[in-house]
Amino acid sequence: MDSHDKIREMLSLVAAGAPGAEEEQRVLSHVASCTECAAELEDWKLLAGGLRRLPTPQPRAAVVERARAGAEMRLAEEAEHRWHRMVMISLVAFAWVLTFASWPLFRIFTGGLLVWFDPRFNQSWLVFAGFTGVLWATGGLAAVLLARRQQQERRMA
Repeated sequence: MDSHDKIREMLSLVAAGAPGAEEEQRVLSHVASCTECAAELEDWKLLAGGLRRLPTPQPRAAVVERARAGAEMRLAEEAEHRWHRMVMISLVAFAWVLTFASWPLFRIFTGGLLVWFDPRFNQSWLVFAGFTGVLWATGGLAAVLLARRQQQERRMA
């Protein structure tokens, strides 16, 4: 493809005012010496001018209102999801802190301080792990039930 063909591809863009000043100047300098490209550029300018004079279609007010309401609802849902995610992360972090903080207390109340030096994997660890697992499962189930209830309430509103 030679430079003449490249310039011809740029004619429609120049008529629309799309290229930068440097490219436009290069095309205009070519058009000054090429009558074929000058005629084609004039055709493109007529077409671009006619397109600019066409009326801009405007959507009906009901369509705009539905789109706005839908966008607001989606933004509210996204904000709610972010809030829930932050709350869940905070609750998980809090649960881990409580788990690690309660283990020493659990050991003291179930076997005293001397059990800390017992290297065997004993029954108190299993009881604590089971108790912690039940608490975590209960908390997860409560979170799921609350989220479902909130979704149902939102659908009813």
